[in-house]
Amino acid sequence: MSLLNSIDRDHVLTAIETWDAAGGANYMLVRGGVSTHVLLHLGREYDAAAIAGIAHGLATGRTLTPADIPGGSAGASKALTRLGFEIRDETPPAERVPGTRPSTRSSTSRTRPAAGRNTGTPRPTRVAASDKPDTLCPRCFIAVPATGICDNCD
Repeated sequence: MSLLNSIDRDHVLTAIETWDAAGGANYMLVRGGVSTHVLLHLGREYDAAAIAGIAHGLATGRTLTPADIPGGSAGASKALTRLGFEIRDETPPAERVPGTRPSTRSSTSRTRPAAGRNTGTPRPTRVAASDKPDTLCPRCFIAVPATGICDNCD
């Protein structure tokens, strides 16, 4: 049983009111990071893990930090989605939690690059140790062994 099963919609709404009254907008700045799971309510954005932790405190008397929540902010977003709240998930697609929505921002338009075009910085290619060029002797141009001394010339 998850710790967040004890919260209900009323706890979350009260947590949002508590957040607003306490000036919670500065919470992410104090925490030193940006939440990847954002609770959207009445046109405002809230840190999903923080709101879930406060709601848990209202339900049980023990407020949870985002680190205490099973599954972190992803676990908080699942619990809040279960209660009918809208969550914007900004984690990379490979790490996205099923049941949450990807980032959709109407103020910025995102366009995909055309297929086959390389628009970013090229990634360095990895070369296997066996594919690296051998050190060559400057006189006879034969590969030098690991000792660094040419067997033919020296």
